[in-house]
Amino acid sequence: MRRQLCFWAVGFAAYAGLADAVHTNAVADLGTVMVEGAALSKYRPQTVNGGTFTDVPPEKLPVVVDTLTEDFIREHNPTDLHDLLRYVPGIETGGKSLLIRQPGTFSIRGFGGTEPTFDGVLPIGRGAGLFMDPFLMERVEIVKGPIGALGGGQGAAQNAAGAGGSVNMYLKSATTARDETNLQGNLSIGRHTRRERGMADVNQTFLDGKAAVRVLTTADCYTPTYIKEGSQKGARPRESFAVAPSFVFEPNDAVRFGMKTLFQYTDQPSYIGVPVWHGRPGGGYGWYESSCRPGDRSTYRSFMLNPWVDWQVTDDWLLKFGAAMMVSSWEQTTREPYAAIGGNEFNRFCETGLWFPAHNIGDGRYTTTQFSESSSLSRNYNTFVRSIYMKELGGGVTNSFVSQADANYREAGGGFGTPTTRYGALFQDSVSWRWFTLLGGIRYDHFEQQSYTACNYNRAGVFTGTTRYWHQTADAVSPRAGLSIQPLEWLVFFGNYSQTRTPTLGYRNADGSTPDSPWIAEQYEAGVRVSPVDRLWLTVSAYRIEQENVPEADTATGFYTYDGRNRSQGAELSLTGDIADNWTIMAMYAYTQYKDRSIAPGQKGRDFERYPAHAFSLNTSYRIAEGPLADIVLGAGYRFRSMSYATVRGKFQNGNLRFNPSHLVDVSAAVPLTKFGGPENWTLTLGVRNLLGEKYFESARHFYECLAGEPRTFEIGVRARF
Repeated sequence: MRRQLCFWAVGFAAYAGLADAVHTNAVADLGTVMVEGAALSKYRPQTVNGGTFTDVPPEKLPVVVDTLTEDFIREHNPTDLHDLLRYVPGIETGGKSLLIRQPGTFSIRGFGGTEPTFDGVLPIGRGAGLFMDPFLMERVEIVKGPIGALGGGQGAAQNAAGAGGSVNMYLKSATTARDETNLQGNLSIGRHTRRERGMADVNQTFLDGKAAVRVLTTADCYTPTYIKEGSQKGARPRESFAVAPSFVFEPNDAVRFGMKTLFQYTDQPSYIGVPVWHGRPGGGYGWYESSCRPGDRSTYRSFMLNPWVDWQVTDDWLLKFGAAMMVSSWEQTTREPYAAIGGNEFNRFCETGLWFPAHNIGDGRYTTTQFSESSSLSRNYNTFVRSIYMKELGGGVTNSFVSQADANYREAGGGFGTPTTRYGALFQDSVSWRWFTLLGGIRYDHFEQQSYTACNYNRAGVFTGTTRYWHQTADAVSPRAGLSIQPLEWLVFFGNYSQTRTPTLGYRNADGSTPDSPWIAEQYEAGVRVSPVDRLWLTVSAYRIEQENVPEADTATGFYTYDGRNRSQGAELSLTGDIADNWTIMAMYAYTQYKDRSIAPGQKGRDFERYPAHAFSLNTSYRIAEGPLADIVLGAGYRFRSMSYATVRGKFQNGNLRFNPSHLVDVSAAVPLTKFGGPENWTLTLGVRNLLGEKYFESARHFYECLAGEPRTFEIGVRARF
């Protein structure tokens, strides 16, 4: 009871310290005029930034940018970035665990290696994507297509630097526009699962409105299903908290500067999933069981510091300066499910879903005494200067020219990342005339990998020797181009080409030499946007991405070959915006067709559903305008993913190792407490996640490490705004 009260109290504690200051401010008490329950969530932003580094209405861009807005995040209450991105079809993960090769990265349009960034320029480091709390975000933008021409490649450690797209997070920051306090608390309960969550967001201005301070806090206690059954029964729940203070100062109309900071801590029971067979758990496991022991834990800590300056030099010219430091550390101990890859035992598992009896313990569930133990300290430093020059040239011509110079240094201890520095220069021009907008850009990157000796450990954490990485340098040039045509206010045609070139630093050929050819990913895309009613846009696009020179592990030599070739092509559809004044919607569909072109035609594994070929999501909110239920907001959501195959390192294994289609339904309601005689600025929220109780796998690393989705959960919460 004390723990529950503690976490519920966190969401409301921040208000007590600032209550007097807020009420004495010259701004009128917003609590007497704002009705949070009557506010309809907005799922479509007015502008996006991640596609060009300039604020542009998304319908005018020659590229596709999907956005998860602050309203959407608040309404759906995801607890980490992984859970939030599950609402976007076509985005997959390799498993929500620190044990995977690249934890916290995402696959978009069939290609992996997308590491999330802050503001499109600061990569957040290994593992951080698993722990970022979306409540801290103003919005999250997903830019589709190879990202090297804008953000730059990250080197081989990030698996071709996100050939399918980028994930850009925009942290909430202090604002001089208003004094405001937002509080939120939620309790979720399901079968063998429970979550208590508290959040606070306090913004306070001072110095006659020229400066402001903002503090965001979250606290979360979560009991997952897998610590209530099986070998992990009795483990401690997950506990997490984050604090994000920021400030801004505006000495005059031309200059703004400030600082963003972020502190995070998470301690959770480790989980790597169970084997899959015919769409359900294999190897004797149940849906909500784990191979881990009660004492297996994963711990994450991080600190981020981000000073910035905006200088409006003239009406047409804006300079932006930024720097950031992000330091994070994590440790994990995880006991894994048993697996055989190849041979008679593998064949038996594919036929029966069970391993040889010699591996079974007790009631037939296999748990191995082998476990993985690792830790890493990651350091990431970044600085940039960006120039944005926008000018009307006459004759109806408008020009927007962006140039940027940046530098990034990153390293990760524990053998997870060689020290690498990247120096980049970006030049991008956008010219608009009447119906037409032409976008062109090019980015140059110079990479330096420092000499480095990594200590190697086996899966039990025993030292096995060292690996020496020599000093390397490499260069890359990545171009992009795009065209949009808007003959009518409600009709836009668009197309784009983009390419990412990333050096294969840190790899060796079998003879010890360094590979010369870079990874190359290039995309062709075309589409159309239609606005059937005001503030509602339908986007349809088709794309094709080719990837060349992909390093592939050669199990015979222990080295890599560099003839990997694969292709992803598909189509996407989205409908976002307001159907009517009281009705908003975000519907998205993704069709993905993946082909491993390094496998000969006709052989297994060349064409297969590595990811779901079809994925669809629908989220909508409706505010009742009249009658006794007026101002109540009703929400509903549906997510579908078609069948896909479980793999090992992305390679097809067997037709019986597959994930079945899944159908998830969510419902919610937001009720102003004025309905019960309460204050106007308080809202009661009710919801049911996974209403139908679907049993499904949400993500996977290998076929023997598949992570089950949550069961049906009931949620009650309260929000307040002052």
